[in-house]
Amino acid sequence: MAWVAIARRELAGYYRTPLGWTLLTAFLLVQGYTFYLFVELMAQPFAPHGTPLRLFFGGTLLYWLFVILLVALTTMRLFAEERRIATLEGLLTAPVRPLAIVVGKYAAATIFYATLWLPTVLYVLIAAWLAERGAFDWGSVAAGYLGTLAIGATALAVGALCSALTAQPLLAALLCSALLVLWVLLGPLRGFVSDPALAALLERADVLAQLDDFARGLVDSRHLLLDASVITCCLSAATGYLGLRRRP
Repeated sequence: MAWVAIARRELAGYYRTPLGWTLLTAFLLVQGYTFYLFVELMAQPFAPHGTPLRLFFGGTLLYWLFVILLVALTTMRLFAEERRIATLEGLLTAPVRPLAIVVGKYAAATIFYATLWLPTVLYVLIAAWLAERGAFDWGSVAAGYLGTLAIGATALAVGALCSALTAQPLLAALLCSALLVLWVLLGPLRGFVSDPALAALLERADVLAQLDDFARGLVDSRHLLLDASVITCCLSAATGYLGLRRRP
């Protein structure tokens, strides 16, 4: 299948460039610091139940800042870099459907994002070993990782669309960062809205509350459905835009 070949080529590209290894190193440093806070909280006898996991899965400003930066840097080169060096036109004239190009590149970015989280499983295993027997909620851990991957996949779809719209990787990264910051702020903004319908809409789009639910072990299918809808819309828009560029 064409999209699989594109995904393999794109995924290999992450590990052939210094950017991929730099992101991996920075990611592990940030998560290592978060793990330190995680263990410190576990050692506090009066810490509310579940607080360490909620801290680990999106409970710090550092988490969101780094995820936004990570997604922006990961996706900025998907299409924009190929347009800048004029290789995207060759790909578009090949007998490959634009949908396969978009899905292949998006799949590679998502797999790369997921592999960044794999080493953090070791952190969780160490925390479970340090915790008292029966005090570690594995259901919440699994839900936290599911929420992290769902939100990451959604953010990557936004970044892929931004990259498809411009030939400047830096501009793509800035546009992606701005949209993701706005996404994170949607939930808190409902406190300043008087219209009940708009407030309910902002509450539904609240990504902070969404990840907090996952970190507490609550898997709400409405969250996953919303993420899937955003991913579908962004990838469809990117495919449509590339299809327009393919026309003679």
